[in-house]
Amino acid sequence: MSGDGPDGGGEGEDDFIFNEYAIDDTLDPLSRLCKYYNSDFSLQRLVLIRELTDTASYAGYTETTNKLLPLLTNFVSDSEPAVRQMFVQQLQPLAQYVVDNGGDAGYALLLSTFLPYAFELLVDKNVEVGNSAIVALNKLAQMVAKKDVDSQLLHVVNTLAHDERAEDYRVVASQLYNDLSPIFGEDLCTKLVLEEISTLANDMSFSVRKTVGANLGQLCKVVGPQTAVDKILPIYLSLSKDEIWGVRKACAESIVALSEAVTNEARVSQLIPAFRSLSEDASRWVRVAAYQNLGQLIHTMQRQDITSMFLKIFTDMAFQSEGGDSDFAEYCAFSLPAVAQVIGKDRWRELDDAFATLLKDVQWKVRKSLAFSIHELAKIVGEDIAERSLATAFELFLRDIDEVKYGVIQNADQFLAILSEASREKFVPLVCAVPLESEKWRLRGLVATKLGDLAPLVSPATVQNHIIDMVGKLLEDSVADVRTSTFNSTAMILKHLQQLPDKEIYNSFLGTIQGYANRASFQNRQMFAYIVQQAVEIDAQAVFNDLLDAYAGLGDDAVTCVRYVVARTLSLSLMNHKDLKSNARVLKLKEKLSADAEAEVAEMAQAKMTPVENKAKAALYHT
Repeated sequence: MSGDGPDGGGEGEDDFIFNEYAIDDTLDPLSRLCKYYNSDFSLQRLVLIRELTDTASYAGYTETTNKLLPLLTNFVSDSEPAVRQMFVQQLQPLAQYVVDNGGDAGYALLLSTFLPYAFELLVDKNVEVGNSAIVALNKLAQMVAKKDVDSQLLHVVNTLAHDERAEDYRVVASQLYNDLSPIFGEDLCTKLVLEEISTLANDMSFSVRKTVGANLGQLCKVVGPQTAVDKILPIYLSLSKDEIWGVRKACAESIVALSEAVTNEARVSQLIPAFRSLSEDASRWVRVAAYQNLGQLIHTMQRQDITSMFLKIFTDMAFQSEGGDSDFAEYCAFSLPAVAQVIGKDRWRELDDAFATLLKDVQWKVRKSLAFSIHELAKIVGEDIAERSLATAFELFLRDIDEVKYGVIQNADQFLAILSEASREKFVPLVCAVPLESEKWRLRGLVATKLGDLAPLVSPATVQNHIIDMVGKLLEDSVADVRTSTFNSTAMILKHLQQLPDKEIYNSFLGTIQGYANRASFQNRQMFAYIVQQAVEIDAQAVFNDLLDAYAGLGDDAVTCVRYVVARTLSLSLMNHKDLKSNARVLKLKEKLSADAEAEVAEMAQAKMTPVENKAKAALYHT
């Protein structure tokens, strides 16, 4: 007889499987590791490895070295790549524990155990394991004493570089020479590493040459500009003309790192011609890689070295969307602020046409990139050029698709701060109108977070007619996250208005916000408490004083969750404020809520009780 009931086989089989693969939680961490380290179930091994460092901390140094470390060799050769990858990610924190707690003996284990494991997994057959091992080795190498760098690190990398059995070893060595160069230091790099790199750059395997081409920048910085020019730049230039396009592409991708490290003379006389060659390469992939890095390359140059002809190579990318290389316009848009920064506002006219073309690009990603960076451009070029060339773009972005709007609104306050008062008065109402035109709640939430920053940029009338009007709508939004995003702006607007000589608009808006404390909806009353909290967070104490009566009144609210929010805001913000934590009325409110009939409210009110508050409360009740 079979079935799923008590007498059937189904449930019993499930129980067996669960018991077979469950880890015994009654065991301490070290005992669990010792029992399950060679489990047939890979998920058990994965869980144990994730907790290796915590297990070592629990077991202590002696037990770790006696019982835990001998088990690690099983994980190095584990059949599951995920297990090996997790293991290599745990090497550095586990080694750090051993070194910190073992003194000289712990350091000896770093050299004899942890480094060999990392080196072994560098050439793992699984690429992700190998990549994780490189990351781990870079971290472990920083723990090696200077006296041991040559024998324990450089010697092993040299061994990999000379291994003729498989190109993977030499590929890894090519990357490590660059990655570890700051640890090797200038002397070892100059005397030993450069010769090895020169050999690898002429390796029969294009994968090795490609890795060399991609990994020279760090090494250049370590040996210094002149040695980089004399010894490394010739290697790079040779690889940039390699017969294999993948090697040339690697050079195109690393040209910025080289440019940052060589002398200005070499940059102009040798790297710029190399770029021109790569940008005209027969392979489209090489050309794309070159142009993708052109903006950052220009950013590494000195202003006087950026000729109009060379700059035109960059701006020409803006006009490529209609041709075959549509990605070029995106690269141009992304790098435009970096290029503008280095050439300065006096040469903006050389970028103006490109900017205007990118502004109308059919690809929304191009326009989005400009929208996210238009405030940076404004800071670079200043008010006059921003008014003339960028203001129209700002308005167009506000009317674009939501993805573009998001970019321009995120930094709208910084952009508008550069413009004239008249322009700010024109554009702030447009920003306020965005939520009315969008069904995307995230966009409405973003506008909600920016209204407080926009208020000081415009006249009180604009604040009243547009910003405050939109705050009221967003506080009633159907999405809770949008309402929450409005709280801080509400407090910021109140603080700004309170500081103006004419208090008429402030008093009007204050009355509106105070009204939330008496609304029929308990959610509105909770919102009021959160707005008070934000006023405290931005140190708007005058505003807080004006809201305190209504806030304190909520301590008697008939709805428990309202009193809970008051207790929460009080404990998290008011009691951490340098002045309010000893305020008599605040302390009385805290006392009342601490004695609330609902345990959750009382516990929240008592949270984070400080000695200063205790002393102040005692003084209060003795008077």
